[in-house]
Amino acid sequence: MSEEPVLLSEDRDETRILTLNRPSKLNAMNDALVHGLVDAVDEAHTDDQIATIVLTGSERAFSAGADIKEAATRQDASPEEARHHADLSRAIYQLGNRTDKPVIAAVRGYVLGGGCNLAITADMVVAGEGAVFGYPELKRGMGATLVAPGLVHRIGPKAAFELLMLAEDISADKALSLGLINRVVADDRVLDEALEMAKTLAGYDRRAMRATKRVFIKSTELPLTQALDSAAETMLQLREMK
Repeated sequence: MSEEPVLLSEDRDETRILTLNRPSKLNAMNDALVHGLVDAVDEAHTDDQIATIVLTGSERAFSAGADIKEAATRQDASPEEARHHADLSRAIYQLGNRTDKPVIAAVRGYVLGGGCNLAITADMVVAGEGAVFGYPELKRGMGATLVAPGLVHRIGPKAAFELLMLAEDISADKALSLGLINRVVADDRVLDEALEMAKTLAGYDRRAMRATKRVFIKSTELPLTQALDSAAETMLQLREMK
């Protein structure tokens, strides 16, 4: 009997749904899943039939974070192997920036550690009211290192430091108040809500939508003056294309 794929892909109209599919491991991210996600987003980016991407998890969780058992097998990794794994982790935590198509995360259940960072790398996050967010790395005797920059970048230093250092779980409502996510809905409505948002986005002019996301990303990375220069240049390019 062949094993189930660790990542499922399904197209609904102009939206590609990518489902983390390791339910017995609470969709913990191993190398195969991380590689699969990066490749799948890159593929969706180049598919002209796809306007939006939705990330979700199978069954009881979005993702409980890194696969601890697999990580333990890397204890004796060479410096080169360790750096390769770190680079792969960087790619997953910048997944939303790999494409100028909107990415929406639809999360339920556990959204922990690297799984939380995967969710917030999306452009928007819809969470079930029973979702549990948090960074348990320190409680597990691990450094919360690669997860720190993305969290600080999105919610600011004070709130991020508390989440990382106290390692306490928080509710979906608390995550919403911190700006970690965008919407909280009933658990059984999470994917439907994300797909409705995706359908709305797909109805907009593709060039305008993708240009807006590109400018948004630049605006998070550049000083205001440079961001305005980038925005003005993009606006002129859009006008020239009409």
